[in-house]
Amino acid sequence: MACIHLISVGSRGDLEPYLALLKELQERGHTVHLIGSPNFQEAAEDAGMRFTSLPGDFRELMASEDGLQLMEGKPIRLIQNNLLTQWLETARTAIDGCDLLITPPLALWGYHLAEAEGCRFAVVSPIPLIRTTTFPFLNWPGNLSGNEKGLRNRIKGKLNQLSYEAIRLLKWRQESKTIQSFRQKLGLPKLPWNGASAREDAPPLLQSPTVLHLFSKHVVPRPSDWPSDAKVTGFCLSKNHETQSYDPPEELRDFLQQGPAPFYAGFGSMIPRDPEQLAEIVVTAARQTNQRLILSPGWGRVLPKGSLPESVLVLEHCPHQWLFPRLQGAIHHGGAGTTATTLISGIPSIVVAFFADQPAWGHTLEQLGVSPATYAATMVTTEALSESLQILSTASSFKQRALQLQKLIQQEKGLSQTAEAIEHVLDR
Repeated sequence: MACIHLISVGSRGDLEPYLALLKELQERGHTVHLIGSPNFQEAAEDAGMRFTSLPGDFRELMASEDGLQLMEGKPIRLIQNNLLTQWLETARTAIDGCDLLITPPLALWGYHLAEAEGCRFAVVSPIPLIRTTTFPFLNWPGNLSGNEKGLRNRIKGKLNQLSYEAIRLLKWRQESKTIQSFRQKLGLPKLPWNGASAREDAPPLLQSPTVLHLFSKHVVPRPSDWPSDAKVTGFCLSKNHETQSYDPPEELRDFLQQGPAPFYAGFGSMIPRDPEQLAEIVVTAARQTNQRLILSPGWGRVLPKGSLPESVLVLEHCPHQWLFPRLQGAIHHGGAGTTATTLISGIPSIVVAFFADQPAWGHTLEQLGVSPATYAATMVTTEALSESLQILSTASSFKQRALQLQKLIQQEKGLSQTAEAIEHVLDR
């Protein structure tokens, strides 16, 4: 059995698939160690796994002026070099004795730690990470079918590929000084001007690292031009028995029993500049369409002023896997984890997207027929949201399609597929 370390930074929603994966690997007999944001400590300890806290508070970063501008779609760099240096130094000590280091896209700097430790390295990603002609980076409801030909489509495909390289080079330019200095301190060779992917002297264990994409092939089909080490293994969500053990508060149980299935509205770790305004839009839209609503304030404290009608319940914390199957639908930010939970729960969505991959997930749900619309968080209106709620409450096709997808996704067994792929990396 192996010693497996995973680095994760971000919100609890970011952690969920990785926590489920570590639990699965733990049940298979491996020793697991989570290295991550301080807000992950309780979840790790509850799961009985070793935990190392990285410096910095991700919630404070998101609430800063830079974080607010980032969530408004502005090209702001949130993680500065001094914090990256602290992360590298803390994680370097934590991975002592590691056989396999796993990182998501936000912690690809783990590659350099794996080289220093002399261990295997793999990437787990909730979004398409490998360049392809099929769609550009962070815009994957595909522009090309793969069968289209002609000069125009060849040019479009090449531009799609270049979008991945452009993002990689931009990130490398931001981090290169810090990374090169850290590598020098560890006695590792200097990397080429354009980063690790251009090197010719990579150790055998770091050549062509496996990238596991944690989404369903029925949601984002695997591009045909991806290399063999880029895999789509399915959504990683906690096993059902963990959800079934949840004991809901009496207030929630009563609310669910007192009327028709409600909608959910929650935006996770997103922090809007005017949370009260967003809450007013959501609550008013629900009232105008006679829909019951469960409102989750999240990190942004999305709550309206004044008292709420009896048709609205404010809910601070509840496992989405328990709650979502009991809903009519969900209004959410389009984060990868929340999107996955709506799909595996068989409910339609309305996405109010802030930044990054969220618009792409929203448009993907539209293409799949499980969402009527995607809105930018800075532009959504009561009228638009009311219209979408009215559509979902009257058109049965969205729910029917959601249930069809649910069956397909459940058959994939993404958690076990991903764990098996990780064990295959260990056997190489």
